[in-house]
Amino acid sequence: MGAAQSNEHAATPEELSYVLAERFATKCFTPLELTHFKDNFFSRASEQGGLRYWNEKTLSDFLGIPDGIHTSAQEQPLDAGPVIFRMVSYLGAFPFQNTLAPSVLTFEAMVKVVVLLTERYGKALKRGHKDRIKLLFGSLADVGRKMPVSTETETEAEAAAGEAGAGAGPGTSHAPGFSIDEPANDDYDEDEDDDLALAALESLDTIEVFKHDHRVDKTVYETRISVDTFRRLLMLLLVIAPLKPLESLKVYTAGLDAARMEDIQREADSIIAAFSPESDDGISYKTFARTVSLSLPYLFDPLTALFEHMLFSKNLNLSQHRQKGLVTEAETETEIEEPEKEQEPLPPPATIMLPGSFESTILTPTLTSHLSLFLPSSSSSQNLFRSGVKLHPVFSTNAHGSSLTSFSHHVLTWQSATLLILQGSSRDSPNDELITLGAYLPQTWKTNSTHTSSNTSDLLPCLFQLSPKHLLLPGNPSSSIKKPNTPPAYFSTTTGIAIGCQIPAPSRTQHNKPKPLGAGSLLIDGNLEIAEFHTAPVGHDGVFLPGTSPDSAPSKTVLDLYILEVWGVVPDPLAGSDSGSSAVEIQRAKWEFEAREAERRRNVNFKTSGADQSSNENARWILEAAGILGGSGR
Repeated sequence: MGAAQSNEHAATPEELSYVLAERFATKCFTPLELTHFKDNFFSRASEQGGLRYWNEKTLSDFLGIPDGIHTSAQEQPLDAGPVIFRMVSYLGAFPFQNTLAPSVLTFEAMVKVVVLLTERYGKALKRGHKDRIKLLFGSLADVGRKMPVSTETETEAEAAAGEAGAGAGPGTSHAPGFSIDEPANDDYDEDEDDDLALAALESLDTIEVFKHDHRVDKTVYETRISVDTFRRLLMLLLVIAPLKPLESLKVYTAGLDAARMEDIQREADSIIAAFSPESDDGISYKTFARTVSLSLPYLFDPLTALFEHMLFSKNLNLSQHRQKGLVTEAETETEIEEPEKEQEPLPPPATIMLPGSFESTILTPTLTSHLSLFLPSSSSSQNLFRSGVKLHPVFSTNAHGSSLTSFSHHVLTWQSATLLILQGSSRDSPNDELITLGAYLPQTWKTNSTHTSSNTSDLLPCLFQLSPKHLLLPGNPSSSIKKPNTPPAYFSTTTGIAIGCQIPAPSRTQHNKPKPLGAGSLLIDGNLEIAEFHTAPVGHDGVFLPGTSPDSAPSKTVLDLYILEVWGVVPDPLAGSDSGSSAVEIQRAKWEFEAREAERRRNVNFKTSGADQSSNENARWILEAAGILGGSGR
């Protein structure tokens, strides 16, 4: 027993890292996936001194990451290859980033990378999701703290660094990269540093060694992500957001023209604005962790599908013993590749838009990708693309006019969740800045007398701004219980549309307008011409909660409304839900019924004589005014 403990205490970080990678491989991959992984890695690996590894070019070529795509000098190039390589080199050293990073991309390092980026760590790590954000921040951080340090502090920092690396073992060196001093974040928890690494090593009986000799690098709290680095990654994530695990990246990168690149950069800058970066210092860990967790929960989902490519090899013949995962490393090295076939034309990019009565002028592919980074679509809390939902066109002011009667005719017949989105220019902006707002409503729309129905979905509504700055106001789970007069969405032919407002009591003498309440509200007038967006830094009494980086004072933005669209959310029928198809069928049936009724009423035959012509015209006018007949559109 004592000898075993002595051997464990003598283990180096490299040895422990190797054992951890082996544990990840057996717990997080199936035998078939591991076989494909080995073939992909060893058939492309370079060798030096008996070490098999991948370099940056090999990684970028395999994943299909474009190399500096740009169409003009004014645009930010889509050059995320170096950023991805640096992230992978950092994650490959897990959980000894302070000692081993940047890591050589050996097979063992790549195993840990794929486990962490494809979210398969649940089988091996107890607190993986929470601390994955910390790892991702560390992999992107490239700016040191801009703080003067005295000579005494420098000496103390060097001594602390020496103590931290004292047990690294022979042949290792501690290179922190940045000065280590007292943490800058007030909410820094020292015990939290070791959470992720301790969970990883818990099953290896090496906790005591790790506690004393190898602490997670505290400089993750002292560094920042530069805006340029983050922008390059965001642009790639926006491009590949719809990517499926076995889909070629070229489907989404082949047709990037000047207009699309400009659109991508504009959306990336809107997202960066949500992190409130300081131009010189970049994005801090505290801001990064809070914003990603609360405002962009699916930000890194595209990397999951991208690195799933490692688990499928086109070289393997699945009809023989390889199906059982029995391919050896030697077999993968000598695998004979078939001659490349002629390149087939690329399929069209995936879309979540269903055909209907109009095509969107707001939901571009880039903006839809932006939505997928934060908008839930099902009770399983997956993003738009991964859940398989579709968007069905319901109403558009461009196609159906700026009439609340037309709005009620199209929207109130939809029997599922809806996505309302609008664009307009701010009246207070000197350059007519374009603002894009929206709301996700899990409830069905109802008339003004009953407001909205009770929420039968597990999801909460949310109010958001996409441009010029990303802002998410999540739903308040207690608002409908505490105040039933604050429905998520309210519709009235008199006052217009209200999202997240307090509805006044009905009155026979006057029409009281809804009032903004809580952290966020959206009001649209009865002519669908003006919208008011209200936000506040505090307020838990409304439908929506404050955003992650609210302004210091309540704000009111008045928009001249250009276009408003409503899209129905159709759940994936393969997921066992038929509510979406039912909503489409019900809506079509109601539209067809109303169309037949309108046609029948137009053909009402008034048996009249010349003397009764004027009275019959009066009768027709009464029927039209009541909405029973004719040209009012009802």
